[in-house]
Amino acid sequence: MRPFSRGGRPILLDGAMGTALLARGLAAGTLPEHWVLERPWEVALVHAEHVAAGARILLTCSFNLARAMPSELPASGAEVARRAVWLARAARPWAVAGCTGTTGLSRPDGGGPPDAELRERFEEASRALATAGVDLLWTETHLTLREARAALWAGTRTGLPVVATVFLSPGPGGLTAVDGTPGVDLLEALWRDGAVAVGVNCAEPDEALAALVAGAASRVPVPLVVKPHAGLPGAPVPPSRFASGVARAVRAGATLAGGCCGAGPAHLRALAHALLLEGPAPQALG
Repeated sequence: MRPFSRGGRPILLDGAMGTALLARGLAAGTLPEHWVLERPWEVALVHAEHVAAGARILLTCSFNLARAMPSELPASGAEVARRAVWLARAARPWAVAGCTGTTGLSRPDGGGPPDAELRERFEEASRALATAGVDLLWTETHLTLREARAALWAGTRTGLPVVATVFLSPGPGGLTAVDGTPGVDLLEALWRDGAVAVGVNCAEPDEALAALVAGAASRVPVPLVVKPHAGLPGAPVPPSRFASGVARAVRAGATLAGGCCGAGPAHLRALAHALLLEGPAPQALG
């Protein structure tokens, strides 16, 4: 797969996998990767619902491959990756992105495992997903620039395009990483390190997200990603409000848009309508 190009119609991404499986009965505290092997039809149904709602790119159900210890997974990382890729591919999306998330080990003060350990974790997971046949790699929800860089380094070693998104929260100067790095600075750093697209996931779908995108659009020449959540537990964001917030970010310059925790098919359909995405897959890969 050739790198994303900027411009043209926005590309609709998928919604949440973890919260969707919890709603289907996944026990709290159980890694979603267990259902890749134990209840694969549930994972397949979530993927199929997202594609039916308009998603063109699916992320594999493998968020915890770099986070979990081997004993916490239902099988080897390679086998989880193989099954997860097969389930996403069966939904017939435009592209399958091999997903890795945060390790949960990095601290805002810069502490946590040394860079070598972080890179090793992400390298093993990225290699497993690449071997399983993904079109690109997608690493997300990173809390610090140091960890995001380790994940990006590992992904690029496979030779595949890598998209990197981070978790940002409101700060005095706009959305900021938990280690204090301003959001736009972080996205620019990841682009310079080789990401083919950069952005934010699990943020609020609000004006602050649109402002971040507008600021990044003038400094980052690769496509920008927005994948905000659809509400915290007990405070869901209605699909119409979610779509309105994400559409503002797209108007500000985002090229790829979808949903994170809590965002389901209804949110994707509302977003597709807000963005007027109809017809065949957009030709946004140059």
